[in-house]
Amino acid sequence: MPGRFTLESGRSIERPVTAYETWGAFRGDNAVLLTTGLSPSAHAARHDPGDEPGWWEEMLGPGKPIDTDRWFVVCCNVLGGCHGSTGPSSKNPATGEPYALDFPLVTLRDMMRLQHDLLAHLGVGHLHAVIGSSMGGMLALEYGALFPDGVDRLIAISASGMTHPFAIALRHVQRRAVMLDPAWRGGRYYETGQPAAGLSLAREIGTITYRSDVEWTNRFGRAWHDGDLFDFGGQFEIESYLQHQGQKYPRSYDANSYLYLSRAMDLHDLGRGRGGLVEGVRTIRARTLLIGVTTDVLIPVSEIDELSRAFVQAGNPTGRLVLDIETGHDSFLIHPDAFGPPIADYLTAE
Repeated sequence: MPGRFTLESGRSIERPVTAYETWGAFRGDNAVLLTTGLSPSAHAARHDPGDEPGWWEEMLGPGKPIDTDRWFVVCCNVLGGCHGSTGPSSKNPATGEPYALDFPLVTLRDMMRLQHDLLAHLGVGHLHAVIGSSMGGMLALEYGALFPDGVDRLIAISASGMTHPFAIALRHVQRRAVMLDPAWRGGRYYETGQPAAGLSLAREIGTITYRSDVEWTNRFGRAWHDGDLFDFGGQFEIESYLQHQGQKYPRSYDANSYLYLSRAMDLHDLGRGRGGLVEGVRTIRARTLLIGVTTDVLIPVSEIDELSRAFVQAGNPTGRLVLDIETGHDSFLIHPDAFGPPIADYLTAE
């Protein structure tokens, strides 16, 4: 691993750490990199029955769609995260204190270059596939563009070729919720405690976009949770659910990492510095499968289609699969029955 890692911005980080987990046995040509979304750690699945469940437990393991009897799978916590990899909550070797906002802004390309270095450290010179969902899908696409001879297949789920204004606007408001919390203290809250209220609100806003109106209607309708109907303390079921999702988030995630990774997703653009989206896609040589969901409001099917057309214009036709599922952007976490078969087939197709 590098002693000093230079970022796209020109700034550098001394001896960055990448937290990772592996499953299966490496046999030279069977390596699969699993890239993560905003919040998950590298712990995608159990190694032993007594382990804590992972975030993609039903998809990864012996005999599962990503079959670890066949594939050697590597999953990393991204640079800038807070689950073991170097990020704003890590100690700055120059000061001995947490970096906070002294941590440099990182991009998805920075994250993938560092994970490429890790793979080389593990002796993995070539990947059979990179698979990712949401931010992980963006990372998978960037890996293919950065290392076109280093991977045979890409599977990008609920990921666009560039981040569009709607998503940027949403994340702007989420970051503002964190930064306007007095407890944020300009990012230097590590001795005084998380800006829990702001981070909780940001998570509630995000949760709205991760699912769909169809699901909310079918799941909650206008059901009342508790309290007086004519008092602001009363809640609909949907309000109670969002509040619960928001309140538990600060217990597991660092607010500054949230800001950094959120911004990295805003900066996502395969065409940046490559002559536009089509030329950016043209650098990708891997067989690529794009998967979208009809009810996804964060990465709508129109953005999957935009990226698919760019592949066609670049002379690299790609597989396109749109699943009609009511649970929106987070469907990949909820419906392994829908995502498992096409992913397993694409990994093994001749």
